[in-house]
Amino acid sequence: MANTKNSKPELLLKTIRGNNIETLHNGWICVLDRNKKIIYKKGAVNDYIFLRSTAKPIQAIPVIESNIKVTRKELALICASHSGSERHISILKEFLRKHRINPSDLQCGIHQPFNPVPFPNVLHNNCSGKHIGMLIACKKNNWDLKNYTDPNHPLQRLILNKIKNLSEAKKIFIAIDGCSAPTFTLPVINIAKMFSNFTLDKRYLEIINAMKLNPYLTGGEGQIDSEIIKVSKGKLVSKVGAEGIIIVAYDGNCAVVKIADGSQKARSIAILRLLIKLGWLKKEQIKNSPLEKIYDLRIRNCAGKVAGEIKLVF
Repeated sequence: MANTKNSKPELLLKTIRGNNIETLHNGWICVLDRNKKIIYKKGAVNDYIFLRSTAKPIQAIPVIESNIKVTRKELALICASHSGSERHISILKEFLRKHRINPSDLQCGIHQPFNPVPFPNVLHNNCSGKHIGMLIACKKNNWDLKNYTDPNHPLQRLILNKIKNLSEAKKIFIAIDGCSAPTFTLPVINIAKMFSNFTLDKRYLEIINAMKLNPYLTGGEGQIDSEIIKVSKGKLVSKVGAEGIIIVAYDGNCAVVKIADGSQKARSIAILRLLIKLGWLKKEQIKNSPLEKIYDLRIRNCAGKVAGEIKLVF
């Protein structure tokens, strides 16, 4: 297994309440240019971290390589950690019907969507699009549908091979994700290499374009990755994962941010600060966009009073 005892994240953000530090957020940053050279880093970039849902665009590869006819909207949802809106659910229902997949075939489980509903079902799971993609790939290749999330299943072995090749990682470790599919842990720098190689490979342009053209299907309104794609007008492609990880790619360059304590708020602020620092986003683009609220460094209480601030240390 990966050695996490000696992992070395660095301080990225701290919250100040009054005149005292309340919270410290450590993490890792790795930015590679299109030639895989490090242009910025914080923390030990050879430390192992989990991909979680940042793997979804790679997990979509078997769908396009199986020559399955899917719309760009459907492909975006295969890559999505969607918020479970009515629009998401409507497209997913039609997706199931078109490919004759039963909702009971999905092994992702049920959770409440971003905006809770009285009776959530399996399609409200933010990973449901990915699972439909996995199932239609299995059907096309005559693979067993009952154990499609098993790491030894042909589909999952294929996905692992794609991640190995794209990431150039010597060792990859496998665990169970929140949606029952395999998740992978590999060095921070290899995650950056993976997404850089992926976005530069013309074979996968269909997946990248689906995400860029449908930012709110790959996540939802107000979600950091969707808003980065939207505000940049598709120049940037981004994907979040659980427990504080986010990837952003720009013209073959790739940035990875991972917050050690899993804070989503810290992750969102850190990636926006990094994108401004790199010149991939301008402050003017953030202003008067949904990103402005996300990048608010003031800490407010329930009455709206400013009670503290967030300070970035990179």
